[in-house]
Amino acid sequence: MYKSSIQIIRLIAILALVLANCSCTSEMKKSRYLAQAEKYFKAGGYDQAKIEYLKVLKVDPNNAVAYARCGAMWADEGVPLRAGAYLLKARELASKDLDNRYKLALVYLRVGQPNEAFKEATEILKQAPDNGPALALLAETALTPEQTQTAEQELQKFPQQDNPYIEVTNAVVAIRKGDLSKAEAALNHALSLDPKCVQAHIGLAQLSLNKKDNARAGQELKAAADLSPVRSWERLTYAEFKLQTGDKEEARSYLQDLTKQARDFIGAWVLQAKLAQSDKKYDEVGALLQNVFNRDPDNIEGRVVQAQALIGKGDLKQGTDILERADKSFANNPLIKYQLALAYVQGRNTTQAMNELEQAVKIAPKYVDAIVLLAQLRLRAGDPQSIITPLESALQLRPDVTQIRTLLADAYQAVGRSDDAASLIREQIKKTPEDSQSYLVLGVILKQQKKDDEARKAFEKSLELNPQNVVAIDQLTDLDLAAKAFSAIHQRANAHLQKEPQSAPAYYIHGRSYVMEKNFAAAETALKKAIELDPNLAAAYNLLVAIYVQTNKLPEALKELETVLAKNPQYSPALLTSGIIYERMGDFAKARDSYEKVLALNPNFAPALNNLAYIYSEKLTNLDRAAELARKAHELAQAEPSVQDTFGWVLYRQGKYQEAAELLEQSASKSPDKGEIQFHLGMANYMMGRLDEARAALQKAVSVPGDFPGKDEAKSRLVLLSQAGNLSIPDLEKFAKEKSNDPVTLMRLGAAYAKAGTADKAAQAYEKALQANPKLLQAALSLAQLNAGPLKNNAKALEYAKRARELAPADAHVT
Repeated sequence: MYKSSIQIIRLIAILALVLANCSCTSEMKKSRYLAQAEKYFKAGGYDQAKIEYLKVLKVDPNNAVAYARCGAMWADEGVPLRAGAYLLKARELASKDLDNRYKLALVYLRVGQPNEAFKEATEILKQAPDNGPALALLAETALTPEQTQTAEQELQKFPQQDNPYIEVTNAVVAIRKGDLSKAEAALNHALSLDPKCVQAHIGLAQLSLNKKDNARAGQELKAAADLSPVRSWERLTYAEFKLQTGDKEEARSYLQDLTKQARDFIGAWVLQAKLAQSDKKYDEVGALLQNVFNRDPDNIEGRVVQAQALIGKGDLKQGTDILERADKSFANNPLIKYQLALAYVQGRNTTQAMNELEQAVKIAPKYVDAIVLLAQLRLRAGDPQSIITPLESALQLRPDVTQIRTLLADAYQAVGRSDDAASLIREQIKKTPEDSQSYLVLGVILKQQKKDDEARKAFEKSLELNPQNVVAIDQLTDLDLAAKAFSAIHQRANAHLQKEPQSAPAYYIHGRSYVMEKNFAAAETALKKAIELDPNLAAAYNLLVAIYVQTNKLPEALKELETVLAKNPQYSPALLTSGIIYERMGDFAKARDSYEKVLALNPNFAPALNNLAYIYSEKLTNLDRAAELARKAHELAQAEPSVQDTFGWVLYRQGKYQEAAELLEQSASKSPDKGEIQFHLGMANYMMGRLDEARAALQKAVSVPGDFPGKDEAKSRLVLLSQAGNLSIPDLEKFAKEKSNDPVTLMRLGAAYAKAGTADKAAQAYEKALQANPKLLQAALSLAQLNAGPLKNNAKALEYAKRARELAPADAHVT
C-alpha cells in the first residue's frame, strides 16, 4: 500500500513537470513568433508577418495584438472586409485599444456602414475626448439629425480648440449645411495649423470636385497621397481620381509603381484590373487578378471586376453568377448588391435590380450610386411619385450631390410639380454658380413652362459659362426659331464654328434655321456638311430628306445619290440617305437593301441599325431581326430618343411591356412634342395596367398637331379609359372579344364578374389578362385572392401569390 502511494506521488510530480514544461514551451513559442511577426510588420513585410501572427493565434487564440495587427495589414492592403473580422475580434479582446477601434471605424466606413463607424467614433471619444481623427470621423459619419447634433456637441466639448481636426470637423458640418465657402475657409485654416493634415487635403479635394475644378482636386489628392504610406486608402484614391478623369496612363504608371514597392498591395492590383477592364483588355484583367486571388481568394472587389470583365466579353450569365454567389457569401455588402443590380439591368431584369438596390440603400443610406440608379430605374418605369420622398431624404443627407437634386427635379416635373423642380435647380445654382449644366436644366424647365424669356436668360448664362455647350445653343435655337430671329441663330452658330470649325451640330443648327427661312439650297449645303463631319448625326439626315419631300425632289435626290455612289459605292452617308428616301417613297425592300449595305460596311452604324430595325418591325414583320438590330443600336446610342423609341416599341410588339415602358419613358421625356413616341409610351403603360400614366401619355399624343401611325388607336384607348365605371358586363365582354389581348378590359371584366359573384368567370378573365401580359402584377394578386377566397383552391392561391412576389419582391402589399 505504501509502495503504491509513492508511485502515485511520483507520477503526479512527473505530470506536473511535463505540463509546466509544455506551458513554458508554448510561452516561448508565442514570444518567438510574436517577436518575429513584429519584426516583419515594422519592416513592411506583410506576407511574412501574417504567417507569424497566425502562428501566434494557434498558440494563443486570444492574443489581441495578433488580431489587431492582422486587421491593420489587411486594411492597409485595401481589403476592408477581411480586415474587419480581425479588428472586431481585437476590439472584443482589448476594448481600450483606441488605435484598433479607429481602424475598425474606418473599415466600417469603407464597406458602406457609416452607422457602425459613428458608434466606434463615439466610443473612442468617450475614452479619449481629445482624439482629433475620431472627432472628424464622427462628423463625417453623422447621418441623422440626432447624430449631427451629437457631432456638434462633441465639437464644442473638444479640449483643444486650436487644432486642425477641429477645423476639419467644422468643414464637414458646414458642407452638410451647404455653406461651401465656410467649409473651404475651415480646411485652409486646418492646413495652416498642420500642413501635413491628410484629412484637410482630402476635404479640399472634395470641395474642388464639387466646383468642377479637377486641377485643384488633383493637387490636393496628390498631397494627401504623398503624405500617406505606400499602402493606403489615400494612394488608391489618387489613382482612382486619375482613372476617373481620363488620365489612364498616369493612373496605370502610378499603380504599377505602388505594386513594385509593395507586391502585397491588393487594392492597387484590383485597381489595375479595373483599368484593364475599362480598356476592354479582358485577358489582362485575369492576369492582374491572379495577384489578388493568390493572397485573398474571396476578395470581393476582385470578384466584382472579374464579373464585369466576363459581362464585358458577353458572358452575362457567368458574370451574374459570380455576383450572386458573392451576394450570398456577403449578404450585407452594398457594393456587391449595386454591381449585381447593374448586371440585372443589363439582363433587363429590372425588378430584381430594384430589389438589390433597395437593400443596398437600406444598408448604406449615403450610397449615392445606388440611390441614383434606383431612382433612375423607377423614373424609367413610369413611377416618379415613389422616388420623391427617398430622394428628398437623400438630398438632406447629401446636399452636395448634384445628381440627386437633378433626379428629384425630374421626378417633380414628371408629377406636374414644375415650380418645385425649378426651385430645386435654383438652389443648386446658388451652391454652384459656375456650373453651366444647372442653368441648362433650369432653362429646359422654364421653357416647358412657356416662360421663354426666363428660359432664354438661363440658356444664355449656361452658354456664357461653357461656350462649347451645343445643347444650350440648340435650346436657344428653338426659342429663336419660334421668334423667327434667324440672324441670332446664324450668329451664334458662327461663333461656335470659330472656336470649333469641325462642329457638326453647328452646321445642323444653320440647316434648321435655313429650312425655316425657306432657303432650302443653303439648308441642304449646311446639312450635308454636318453629315460629312458626323455621319452618325441622325437628325441631319431626317431634316435633309424632309427638305427633299417639301421641295418634291425625292427622285432627283435619289439620282444625285446614285451618281455619288457610282463614284464611291462605299460612301455610307449616301447609302443611309438613300434608305431614308426609299422609306418615304414606300419602297421598303429597297430601303432595307440600302441599310444592309451600310451595315456591311460598318456593322456599328447606329442610325442604319435603328432605321432597319423599324422597317423589320413595322413593314417586313420580322420581329426577331428587328429586336436584334434595335438592341445593338441601343447599345451604341443609349441616350438617343429615336433609338430608345424603336427598341422600346419592338419590345412592346414582342410582348415585353415592362422593359418597353422603361425605354419609352426615357424617349418620351426627351421628346414631349413627338406624338408617336408618346403613343408608344401610353400603350406600354396601358398594357402594364398603369392607367393614370397611360392616360397622360395618350392625351399628350393626341394633342400633338398632325397625324402619326396609331393616333386613332390612341383616341379609342382614351375613350375606353374614360368609361371606367360606366360599362356593363355585356359591354366589357364585347370589348374583350374585339381586343382579346387587352389587359385593361380583361381586368375590368374580371372585377365585374367577381362583384357579380361569378368567381369562376372572374378567374378566367384574370388568367387571360395574365396571358396578355405575364408581368401584370394586379392580375396575379387578383387570382391569388380569388383562389384563397371563393374558389377555395389553396394550391393555386399559393402559386399565384408566389408569382406576384416574383413580380414585385420589394412591394409591401405583396410580401
